[in-house]
Amino acid sequence: MKRRAEIMEEKHPMKERNATKERKFMEEKNAMEERHPMEERNATKERKFMEEKNATKEKRPMEEKHPIEDTKLGAVESRFADIIWQQEPLSSGELVKLCGEELGWKKSTTYTVLKKLCERGIFRNQDGQVTSLISRQDFHAAQSRKFVEDTFQGSLPAFIAAFASQKRLSREEIREIRGMIDSYEEGR
Repeated sequence: MKRRAEIMEEKHPMKERNATKERKFMEEKNAMEERHPMEERNATKERKFMEEKNATKEKRPMEEKHPIEDTKLGAVESRFADIIWQQEPLSSGELVKLCGEELGWKKSTTYTVLKKLCERGIFRNQDGQVTSLISRQDFHAAQSRKFVEDTFQGSLPAFIAAFASQKRLSREEIREIRGMIDSYEEGR
């Protein structure tokens, strides 16, 4: 009688068939992966393009790298930003104290959010002095432009029409809007 080890060493016909199928599959796979000369040229062009893109991205200043129009602030980040805009310039220590009082934050949370907003190009923390790189008014103006662009295909009249259809404008608001339009026309 054959020992179990001898039986296991014998090649089973199914195992041979499976091994043959696997070899064929791998050969086909390798043949498909071989690149046509044109494909290789395109891959090289794409690689060069990505290298150039990454190189120019590194050379751009912070404002271009992180456009303010694409920066959105959450509710808590907005409250934090308002603290800075209202109190600037202020020391980072003062900011920690204010955030502890107004937001209930710990020192580490304050520094984490400050670092995040500095990386986005909104604020600067240099030598313990916190200042804004963009004013609150300019930030909100950029956000508004982005909203009108995305939602109303850049059409300010379409935005005003949508807004006015939901809320009746007072005479004072109409007068203010006319004044803005008139001053804009005079400035052209």
